[in-house]
Amino acid sequence: MGPRASEWLPDLQETLLPTAVRTVRELAHAYDRRILRDERPRLFARKALHQRYDVGTWRSPYPEAITRYTLRYSDHDPDMLDEREREKYDGLKETLTTVGTGRDTLNSGLDMVEETIIPLLQQARPQPTITLVLDGPAWTSVADERTAARALDTIALFSEVCELRLVCSPRLREHLDRHHPEWCDEHLDLTRSRDGWGRTVPGETSKQTRNEAWATISQFDPDGGRLAVLEALSSDSDRTVRELKADPELALADGTIDRYVRELADEHGLIAIDSRPTSNHVTLTETGAAATALLGPDGCPHHPDQSRFTSDRTRTYHDSTSVVCRADRDEESPTPTDDSIATDRTADTAPPTQHSSPSTVPENAPTAEEWLADTGTADDNGYVQWLDGPDGRLDAWAMHERLRAGRRCAGVTVVDDPTQAFEDGEVSYISCFDDHAQVVVQWGGPLPTLVRITNALLSERMFERVLTPATVGDDLDALYDNSLDSAIDDVLRLGAQVGWFSEDEHDYEGLRERYSAVRRRLLTELSTLDRDDPDAWSTLCRDAHGLLASATQLYHASDIDLTIHVRVPDTATLQAGTQRYREFCDFFKHTVPKNAAYGVHSAYRLLYEQRVDKLKHRLGYAFDDDPTAELTASWVVSGPTATTFREDIESAIATNASDVREVIQEGTRRGVGFEIPVVEGNSYAALRGVLDRQAARKGFTLDSTDRRESIRLATATLGTEPGRCSPYAFAEALLAIARTRTPTATLSPTDVAYGLTQLPADRLVPSLPPTMQTVLKTLLVADDPLGQSTIVARAGISRTSYNRNIDELAALGMVEATGNGGHRKWQAWLIPWWSPLAGVDAPRTVDGDESTLARPSRWDDILYETTLNLGLDHDDELFTQPIDIGEIFTALPQLDRWRGFFEAHYGRGAASAIADNESGSSSDRQSTDGSIDTTHSIEIGAHPAGREDEQRSLDDSS
Repeated sequence: MGPRASEWLPDLQETLLPTAVRTVRELAHAYDRRILRDERPRLFARKALHQRYDVGTWRSPYPEAITRYTLRYSDHDPDMLDEREREKYDGLKETLTTVGTGRDTLNSGLDMVEETIIPLLQQARPQPTITLVLDGPAWTSVADERTAARALDTIALFSEVCELRLVCSPRLREHLDRHHPEWCDEHLDLTRSRDGWGRTVPGETSKQTRNEAWATISQFDPDGGRLAVLEALSSDSDRTVRELKADPELALADGTIDRYVRELADEHGLIAIDSRPTSNHVTLTETGAAATALLGPDGCPHHPDQSRFTSDRTRTYHDSTSVVCRADRDEESPTPTDDSIATDRTADTAPPTQHSSPSTVPENAPTAEEWLADTGTADDNGYVQWLDGPDGRLDAWAMHERLRAGRRCAGVTVVDDPTQAFEDGEVSYISCFDDHAQVVVQWGGPLPTLVRITNALLSERMFERVLTPATVGDDLDALYDNSLDSAIDDVLRLGAQVGWFSEDEHDYEGLRERYSAVRRRLLTELSTLDRDDPDAWSTLCRDAHGLLASATQLYHASDIDLTIHVRVPDTATLQAGTQRYREFCDFFKHTVPKNAAYGVHSAYRLLYEQRVDKLKHRLGYAFDDDPTAELTASWVVSGPTATTFREDIESAIATNASDVREVIQEGTRRGVGFEIPVVEGNSYAALRGVLDRQAARKGFTLDSTDRRESIRLATATLGTEPGRCSPYAFAEALLAIARTRTPTATLSPTDVAYGLTQLPADRLVPSLPPTMQTVLKTLLVADDPLGQSTIVARAGISRTSYNRNIDELAALGMVEATGNGGHRKWQAWLIPWWSPLAGVDAPRTVDGDESTLARPSRWDDILYETTLNLGLDHDDELFTQPIDIGEIFTALPQLDRWRGFFEAHYGRGAASAIADNESGSSSDRQSTDGSIDTTHSIEIGAHPAGREDEQRSLDDSS
């Protein structure tokens, strides 16, 4: 199948025609038995198909055509019809197989497909199974992605009424993810490893072997005995033919088993036979083992690159939401552990939500930050370690997703986040899922950081699991989607500027050994470097930059998205040192622009290279009308006040733009151009991206109100300043929410509240003292209301601290009492009863006089009530209209730590920009901190033709 639906839709509808005919027969028999007996349609087409089952419209000939075709022609050989009847047959069949192709006015448009064959197939029992094989080159080279989008919508439409299996290469899947991400998130889920099949067979079976196995077994009858015999064999042991004949699950005649065994061995090479005196022993060959790995739970063969559509008919898993890594990697998505539905006892008094997490995080589970910081020593645990997570809280995939939330764009993202220092700063973390690789390092100065990043990217661990022969190619021929038109050495050496590439590195093993040697040399030179030797320092810096550029080009050529995280635990100290801070900014100035590509060409070589010999020996190139390069790596800088780096990093990179060759700046020579955005990762737009990604992957829908209110809740609970919070903490909370069982379920603030309760105590309302956070967390995760003694014991605090904290939380409506006097027990909610997000008009408990309270309609009213509840000494004039909110917080500093909490819940002050941003009003470029949140991009190189001078807002483009 190609990307033009009109070309394959007739064939698909012809394939489904027998199912449609069978369905019409069954419906007609149920409606009036005389219809089939007399072969007369009577009123069936209009009264039953159209009015009862919604097949067709008042102007559509489909109901009448399918009825006439079923009764008159479906059981006849068309070649045996006379000329007049053959003309009627051909006309009816064309009507039935050209729906939606636009070949006539009555059958044009996808809506017509949805109104005709789709409702008919909805009545089919059983519903048909269809395998669609996508033509990779045709889809990736389509001129207009809108054509592909229409084809994908058509495929999705048929997936609603068919068990649809989609076969496409990993590279095409990546292409679809890039160009049609919403469609992929909504409809596709890789089936690999879901039910234990589709895994890589023992012995690191090559992709070629798996494809050979598929080519063989795809020809077998899905219900035949050959597949049954294969399924009865195991790659771990042999069986005798006698045992196969005695296997009750095979249910085949002895002679049939003998014939199939001999055929599978002699004609297909799937099994090997060892002749013994008593009975032949049968074992699987490597191809046979690959074939059995492609057999699903239903015994049917599944293509090694097959994807499956999610739909109402497929039960949703409530654990991991991940799709697996590349097919040739060992890292897999988390294994399902529990399909139960937990009860959300902290979000509301309504019945338990079906979207809650299967379990509550154990109290002793380390936080994500604690886990990252606990590196151990590099000498003992390795300088490069696979990213993992704390048991009971986050697994490897969830940690990968948590980190990924910090990346807002393909450029540089700065994220405010409380970052703990690594136990050993020389350790780097690596991770790769869904063709997205991440490297995590701690800032240790420009040169050590540069070498550590490169060391991680080209480490043996990455070569073993990510840059494998199946990804790169034994002869490097799998790079660039197998689309190289010239010699690989010319492309990599003269085009992509991959260094250290001589004739000895023209195969996978040579390249791996070469880069391993260079990497080890740089590490050795770094450890012995004399900082007072500027020449040695410059040489090592140049080599490290070159090796990093070569590594990112290699990942780019392998279709692996790359994000590099630089953690700065002490941002204040870094900024306080003038020289250290200048080196920090210069690191991004010199490093980020070097990692960009225009097709197979290094953008750095096209724009910056000054060496004459390098310019003479370049791979030939041709420019598009808009020659725009793309970065081969994205960067995330995180630390307590990392957003204060943004302008300085942007300014530093901007100075690099003037280093482009003069002939390109003057326009004498054409060149490529690209942008390097430098943006903040804590803003509303960034949080919206995190929410949309996780909601889509878990199967939830989001309307603008739910999205806006969920982000308001997150910023109120996690933020240290109004309208902003950590994307890492927000993602971790969303990961704690289970997948939905129904495809139409919406993600509500109540569901988000549950996820927030699963975060560590120190993440909840960070402006509060630690003891108050601990009391709040203790109550949020409790199954039942708790009394004083239990709270003191579980939270590990004193009774004095308990009294002080519980009173303030109660005054804010975060906790409410059940019971009377000294026997009171407490229950907590992340959403206070007075919040517009709570959906209640009074406190949730009915004890005492609180039941008479009504939710304040204005947020200055709740400020006044809170002031009274806390017994604060105040001047009543503060709350006399007109009210100056800022003056209230200045006069009452004990309320000031709750300011962001109040503002976010009521959508006031800085948080009010969220509503404007989401509604698309004239102020949609307004960020939550009141500033203009544009894409702060540095333009490098030639000015692309037709590009608007005004920088586009990242919020608009997202």
